[in-house]
Amino acid sequence: MTTPHSLVNATTPMTSDLRTVQAITAPDRFFSREMSWMKFNRRVLEEAQDTSVPVIERAKFLAIVSSNLDEFVMVRLAELWELANGFLSGETTAEDAAAQMLEVRKEMMVLVADQYRAWTDSIAPSLAREGFSILPRAQWSADDEMTLRKFYVDQLQPMLTPLAVDPTRPFPLLINRGICVAVHLIPEAGGEPKNALVAVPQGHRFVKMIEGTGRWALSEDVVMEFLDTLFTGYTITARCLFRTTRDGALDIDEDSSADLLNEIEAELKSRDRGHVVRLEIAANGDQALQQWLLTKIQLDPAAVVPVTGPLDMTMLFGIGNCLDRPELAFPPMMAYTYPEDWSDPFARIRESEIILHHPFQNFQRIVELVEYAAKDPKVMAIKQTLYRVSGDSPIVQALARAALSGKQVTVLIELKARFDEAANIRWARSLEEAGAHVIYGLVGLKVHAKLLMIIRREVDGIVRYCHLGTGNFNDKTARFYTDLTLLTANEAVGRDVAALFNMLTGYSQPPEWERLAVAPLTLRSSFTDWIRREAEHARAGRKGRIIAKFNSLVDTQLCDELYAASRAGVEIDLIVRGMCILRPGIPGLSETIRVRSIVGRLLEHSRIYFFANGGEPLYGIASADWMSRNLDRRIECLVQIENPQICARLQGILDIYMRDNSQARILKSDGSYERLHPAPGEEPRPAQIVLLQESGKVSKTKPEERPTLRFKPRKRGV
Repeated sequence: MTTPHSLVNATTPMTSDLRTVQAITAPDRFFSREMSWMKFNRRVLEEAQDTSVPVIERAKFLAIVSSNLDEFVMVRLAELWELANGFLSGETTAEDAAAQMLEVRKEMMVLVADQYRAWTDSIAPSLAREGFSILPRAQWSADDEMTLRKFYVDQLQPMLTPLAVDPTRPFPLLINRGICVAVHLIPEAGGEPKNALVAVPQGHRFVKMIEGTGRWALSEDVVMEFLDTLFTGYTITARCLFRTTRDGALDIDEDSSADLLNEIEAELKSRDRGHVVRLEIAANGDQALQQWLLTKIQLDPAAVVPVTGPLDMTMLFGIGNCLDRPELAFPPMMAYTYPEDWSDPFARIRESEIILHHPFQNFQRIVELVEYAAKDPKVMAIKQTLYRVSGDSPIVQALARAALSGKQVTVLIELKARFDEAANIRWARSLEEAGAHVIYGLVGLKVHAKLLMIIRREVDGIVRYCHLGTGNFNDKTARFYTDLTLLTANEAVGRDVAALFNMLTGYSQPPEWERLAVAPLTLRSSFTDWIRREAEHARAGRKGRIIAKFNSLVDTQLCDELYAASRAGVEIDLIVRGMCILRPGIPGLSETIRVRSIVGRLLEHSRIYFFANGGEPLYGIASADWMSRNLDRRIECLVQIENPQICARLQGILDIYMRDNSQARILKSDGSYERLHPAPGEEPRPAQIVLLQESGKVSKTKPEERPTLRFKPRKRGV
């Protein structure tokens, strides 16, 4: 049998198939990364358009579309803007970046129009029938107006600041993603017209009208209606609601920074000062004010997104707080508690390796493991990486207690985790105050590996207990992200994890890895080697087979390796939630490659890799997707699974995803996605619901509440 070590470190030569593939021009063998992301958000929108989904959840899917778009604009569209305008250099030329930006903006317009059509034509009327109506000004009654005026005077007006714009008071810096009103004013005493701005207070957007009627107004509409109180002596002749989105990148020179924490903290203050990338404007706003805003913000008209409904649909995340109708949302999904006996987690892990599948199996066992370790007198040290954690993380609190009790606690907190920098800085400081040794990441690399090692003194010596996972140590997101966790006391894994921590915290040369493949050192070469081996097996007449599940595929080198393997006859199935630049089903290039995406109630986040390896299968779980940043610019970790029972469990999970005939969409060679539906007489097999049922069989313990993930067969064509 091939040893794990040689599997991880071998290198197979390039083949003629690969050279043939690379001779094909890139546009003919890859989809656009940006457009692929747009298609992913389109699949999220389809969940909002699906009438078999409970209406409150449909509204939340609309909110997810907006949240996704905000991040995309702040990160990727902002990067294209900088490339197109010469402020950033890279492999993409300024001309190509400008062309991509134009294409993305066109697609964004179509997506947003469809999003608001779903709201106006379907979701808002459905909510109104169930007792929740957001009413525009034209539909306010006299009693409504009286109620809202009082709310305005008591709650909103004290927080409002009118901002004049004239030669002595320049155009102000507007808050990123905040809603503002532009107004055109005529002095009642005569004189030149003026323009001014008012920022709508952030926070809860829904304002209740008369109690018990189910009638609501939006805070920005209330501000718009009663703005005249801020401009005494002037008449407001025009109004325009708008929202700006800015570049969200942090400009940090890690090589010259003396203190990374302070440098990032300083940069966070300037994040909301980046250049404006998008201007969303209410479609009924005054045209002259729109043009004035464009001039003042110095923005290309192509960056304007007209909105035919409420600005910033992320407000719809709060619908459930306003409409107390549980039957209009997904039923609660209670995770199974596994393992059942956790009175001594170390004895249980040492007895046999454990794989947990979240959220079907409760993440609370991981929290309890760290809490147990914090108070266990036999535990001498705890080492952990943290990328994104919850705001009141019980794991971080347990680590602090462990440090305060005198245990050696080392935590690598990745300060550069995008949009979580501020929270991570707070946790870093609190852990340092407790006496933990805190590492702030590495220069030039993000630490994305999900690692925990607990060192315990036992009767027969020192034992390392390790957690290696596909997701973050976040007790909140673990409730709706699908992820996998391996808990093991295996000595080879322990040696590898210990060596990796030594590399991260000190000066240590990489070891000869036994069970791990680590980016940016060996993970890319390992994937390359495993793919090429499958091709060799196929050429030799043995069955070549690859199944991989992950979030995104945008690495061109691995795409080319897959194309070459396909030409050799390897059967390849990819389960890719988000972006995928690989073109499947092209004769002579990728005809044996199939790609599917599953978007549903839960966010698919687990990464599982399977290679048939000539009858000696290789299974692995990893923190990494097939993206260049994961393979070349991050610390990532794949652990090879050797336990036969766990390998069978992983294969079972992959099989369930492959048999999904309800939530899955198949990527076609033209870039479109086709949703699967059960054939006549065929039972629906939505993967996430089946996985919940299967996890219950593994766990053999019932949750506190019955698992009530329900599925209604979707109508064809919906």
